[in-house]
Amino acid sequence: MKSKLYIMFAVFLSIFIFLMGRILYIKVCYGKEYSIASINQQTGSLDIAVPASRGKITDRNGIVIAESTPVYNVIFEPATILYLTENNQKDKAEATMLSLSEILGIPYDEIVKYTEKNADGTLVYSPYYQTLAKSVPAETADKIKNLNLSGVWLEPNEKRSYPYSHLASKAIGFTRGETQSGIEKQYNEYLTGKDGRMFKTINGGKIKTEYIEPENGNTIVSTIDINIQKAADECVKEITESFPCETASALVMNPKTGEILAMADSNDFDLNNPSTPVGMAVEEFNALTSNEQSEYLNGMWRNYNISSTFEPGSIFKPLITAAALDEKTINENSTFYCQGYKQVADRRIHCIRRSGHGNETLEEALSSSCNCAMMDIADIMGKSIFYKYQIDFGFGRKTGIDLPGEESASSLVYPEESLGPVELATSSFGQSFNATPLQSLTALCAIANGGQILKPYTVSKIISPNGSIVKEFKPEIKRTVISEENCRKVTQFMVSVVEKGTGKKAKIDGYKIAAKSGTGQQQNRSEGLYTITFAGFFPADDPEIAALVVMDKPFEYADGVTTAAPAFKNMAEKIIKYKKIEPEALEISSVQETKEQSVSISDFTSKSLSEAESQLISLGLKYEVIGNGKIVLNQFPKGGSKAKTGTKILLYT
Repeated sequence: MKSKLYIMFAVFLSIFIFLMGRILYIKVCYGKEYSIASINQQTGSLDIAVPASRGKITDRNGIVIAESTPVYNVIFEPATILYLTENNQKDKAEATMLSLSEILGIPYDEIVKYTEKNADGTLVYSPYYQTLAKSVPAETADKIKNLNLSGVWLEPNEKRSYPYSHLASKAIGFTRGETQSGIEKQYNEYLTGKDGRMFKTINGGKIKTEYIEPENGNTIVSTIDINIQKAADECVKEITESFPCETASALVMNPKTGEILAMADSNDFDLNNPSTPVGMAVEEFNALTSNEQSEYLNGMWRNYNISSTFEPGSIFKPLITAAALDEKTINENSTFYCQGYKQVADRRIHCIRRSGHGNETLEEALSSSCNCAMMDIADIMGKSIFYKYQIDFGFGRKTGIDLPGEESASSLVYPEESLGPVELATSSFGQSFNATPLQSLTALCAIANGGQILKPYTVSKIISPNGSIVKEFKPEIKRTVISEENCRKVTQFMVSVVEKGTGKKAKIDGYKIAAKSGTGQQQNRSEGLYTITFAGFFPADDPEIAALVVMDKPFEYADGVTTAAPAFKNMAEKIIKYKKIEPEALEISSVQETKEQSVSISDFTSKSLSEAESQLISLGLKYEVIGNGKIVLNQFPKGGSKAKTGTKILLYT
């Protein structure tokens, strides 16, 4: 009996020693691995990313034009609902699903189906993670959160929204997953924040929930002015409604800084729904192949003002005039003779007036947009000097604007060695080479600002979430191409274009506007395709605004004098009112004197038009109403000044 006990004791002792040895072996060899696994089991049930908020984009005045709002994905755990059902809490489970159905607008049966079982008792659907709804607004999420429902949790996310929808869509751009455009793409690294985390850790045997705050993205302050952008959008709409064309665009810059104030084209789109086709029925779009859809959308998102090119035509003429003056190949007193054409090698190249302009001064040549005078100037300059200034003005080069997708058009500008007599002659009046709208306006701004080519830009500041300036952008002078003196001369010639030349339909009483119209033949000349342009800046003596209006390939023939010039004028009037730009005394050519008696002019600003009219009539003063409003926004001469009876007072409403 004792021997049996000894044997049993020995067996148990052997087993005990073996087990202890095995435990010791596992502890030594695999202890760290199993310890980590144990911790992971306890802590791995919570480890989620806490998304950072993407930074805002504002206009130059701080008005938000792109922002991210918090939204939530509603996550459903069928396993929890099944547990409640099988443990005498069926009412609680049903109440949870009914509440979700009511709040989210999802049929009750659609939610119940996630609790269905297979024949072996396992759930048909994933037991722990079912997305019931995506991107629900915070108000809806709060309703769910306040009910403290079992088996339901909210996954934080955010939705990018654009309060002004179509406004400046090509400049602002959008972000949808991996697809981005405009400022959203160019400044993505600054807009994107750093996600935080929520997870469990074990410390001293205790499990703790840790939270790492997300770092939100920076705010981008753009140079876009919403009010000027609206004026540009209205300009484009006016053109397309009156003169249907392939594309109409309007670009507005500050000529002293290079800041883009507005960028509009007729093929804009809804930034909140960037994949919704414009100009094509949804059914037709859906019938396209995926490659065809991508091609269509990329074309729709293309920024015409920086990515498309055309032969600029006569808006190039002020530039060659300035270049010739700077090179002293001509002077302001030079004269020309136009017989309606110029024979160049084996070609007869016509002027815009087939009957000819006859003898003309340099100012008259520019004012009447004479091709023959420009061909004479280019011939005197020679191809080397011409090409140098063409490139210095920025044609065939990217401007360097801070937007993706800029076109240089370098392959569409004749190199110097290829400039034969005919190519030089046609290039002199803006044909035979291509340019983007941005290149054209940037070059014209050099005349407005005293000869400097500036780098255009769309963002002025980047501001951190705590309000500090991360980065600030200042005007950048790339090079000086023309002297200030010759810029002033050409500016005066361009004023003549508006006062008495081809740009008279852009004239605004009280304001000195320097501008040039253009009509450029495009592609194969036999096809009859044109691009109509009007470019200018104002006030001419101290420019604050430079703008270019383009009507690309109208479906019926039109010209810049009757189409683009009036559209430019209407846009300029809106900008003048918004910016409260003062009239210029030298331009009030309509002042009339009938009697020598002087009277004092009242200040009619902010008063009703009828009140101003009544007072002016009683004082023996004439008046002209500019605008169609009922409240006086500005006047010339100013209130408090003296005027002789019979003087015409300008009232801006």
